[in-house]
Amino acid sequence: MTSRLRIPYFSLNHTLECGQFFRFTKVLDTYIVQSSDRIFSLWQRGESLFYEGVEEPFLIQFFRLDEDLDSILKEIDQDPVIHQAIKKYRGMRLIRQDPWECLISFLCSSAKAITHIRSMIEVLCKSSGRKIFWGNYISYGFPEPHCIENPLQLEPVRAGFRTNYLVKASRCMDRSQLLSLRSLSYKEAREQLMSLSGVGKKVADCTLLYSLDFLEAFPMDTWIKKGLQKIYFKREKPGEKVMEEFASNHFGPYAGYAQLYLYHFWRHFPP
Repeated sequence: MTSRLRIPYFSLNHTLECGQFFRFTKVLDTYIVQSSDRIFSLWQRGESLFYEGVEEPFLIQFFRLDEDLDSILKEIDQDPVIHQAIKKYRGMRLIRQDPWECLISFLCSSAKAITHIRSMIEVLCKSSGRKIFWGNYISYGFPEPHCIENPLQLEPVRAGFRTNYLVKASRCMDRSQLLSLRSLSYKEAREQLMSLSGVGKKVADCTLLYSLDFLEAFPMDTWIKKGLQKIYFKREKPGEKVMEEFASNHFGPYAGYAQLYLYHFWRHFPP
């Protein structure tokens, strides 16, 4: 059964395809989305979001539709560059992902292009997740914590140096531990995540921003570093800590939204 939700400020296309989330397939104008063991379909017509296989409360939570996006964008609209990115991609929202899936996905992301990350995650799900059905569509759920038991299990994934990181994360971390990080400060939560093998600043910040509601997190990848250096630091070469402090001071408590818009903008229009 198809349902409809009216959303004044939302772009399904940019939200799903901006690099923050990996488990979706596009068929014509319809997206088939997977999150943990859920499979559902979505398509958009103007301000109307049509969906099947999922309940409205989940969509509101998943796409953060309870947030006042217009106010957030006004808060981060601090200079001509971010203003241009907002104008180009207005309606792009952060996704509130399952924290376990988010952590493992970004552990897979190191030194990989988005297409390769998506492919690796799908093989990981097929090798370690359970088979799920949605009408005639057959897929696999995301592996639960402790399901990845040894490196041999990940041979089909071809995870390379990431293999031990994935195995160790599965052995020592679960969803409740990740959710408990919400009670900590951003700095404390980041330090906790970075105590895991293979989790550096970027993976920690992606997990905090995309799944645990730390909207001040500002993940630093190659595109962001290059853009900050060329645009905001006039080709100087500041350290990562200086860039982080600048982002926090310049964009404020919603710096994570600024990162999302700048990242998507600079991927298509390199600085």
